[in-house]
Amino acid sequence: MSNYVISISREFGSGGRLIGKRLDAQLGIPCYDRTIIQKTAEKSGLSPDFIARAEERARSFFHLSVTPIGAGIPAFTLQGVPVSHQAFFAQSEVIRELADEGPCVIVGRCSDYVLGDRPDCLKVFIHADMPSRILRCAEEYHVTADNIERYINQMDRGRANYYSYYTGHTWGNMRRYDLTLNSSTTGIDGAVEMIAQLVRLRSAQLDQAPTQAP
Repeated sequence: MSNYVISISREFGSGGRLIGKRLDAQLGIPCYDRTIIQKTAEKSGLSPDFIARAEERARSFFHLSVTPIGAGIPAFTLQGVPVSHQAFFAQSEVIRELADEGPCVIVGRCSDYVLGDRPDCLKVFIHADMPSRILRCAEEYHVTADNIERYINQMDRGRANYYSYYTGHTWGNMRRYDLTLNSSTTGIDGAVEMIAQLVRLRSAQLDQAPTQAP
């Protein structure tokens, strides 16, 4: 089977992270999510907390304004490069290196965009209906019922802001993905099986594709 990478983008509460973890187990390949922050820290010299907070800044567009000294994270590096940019570029390099190492699943972090020029990258978007997302968030994140839908919408806006700022594209636009799945309909296990089947099909196609002469 050819090398392949599965990029999973997802609505908050749709179960995308869990789907990635189960693909890890079913296909026997690593799944990278927040572990990418640690790998980015090791590569860039920035602390994991620094990178995580830079991500939060980007999600809220707060990085477009200058943060006062002492606010905890500067808006710009000494070289004049916004820290959120520095973290994103280092993270993108880590994602490309992980994809080069072998088959893997990468959850979020604009990985569909970062790896968009790779024919061996299967780009998946997971969504779900609001009642399913509310139930999952209540069970997994213990968000109170009064605020849960607002919290879900806030998280989605943050992901959309982050994606739009760094890629110039619309988060969740189905034309940017090879496969979109409603996990409310498929269930988690059904989504895992459908993605795994498509990976096998795509890998077989890549194996049969003629090799171009240099």
